[in-house]
Amino acid sequence: MADAIAPDDILRACGYLEAVWKRDAASMAALLEHGPAETSTPVLVTRLGDDIMQRLLPSRFGIHDGLPPQELQDAAAAMHADPTVLVSKLFIETLKDIAPTASSAQSEHIALAVLNYIVLVSDATPETVLPLLANLRESTLQRMGRTGP
Repeated sequence: MADAIAPDDILRACGYLEAVWKRDAASMAALLEHGPAETSTPVLVTRLGDDIMQRLLPSRFGIHDGLPPQELQDAAAAMHADPTVLVSKLFIETLKDIAPTASSAQSEHIALAVLNYIVLVSDATPETVLPLLANLRESTLQRMGRTGP
């Protein structure tokens, strides 16, 4: 599994994803700015996409806590051989290569690719993308001990 993403980084990635989905150019530009010691937004969006992928895919194969060892082994083997999983891994690795030096246009494409990926491999629809991001933001704020806007 990917390294844990800091809550503030999740919030920034969610903000950027939301701005891209809404086509809010001013917010997109503001969220792409970062200091020299900060991780760039496209890298954060890619990390969040990787985290989401690693949470979504196992459930599609019936992998969950408490699964008997042999069933877990069989489900994991099926998951790792599945073409969707293989393409998903390639997709995320490609984004990881592009993200560190992404231009603003490439950053937008990365965000759209992550959002469309979520719609394709989950129960999300284009209409539920913004509520999904709002829920992710709210759960992150709750973990931080804060409340949302």
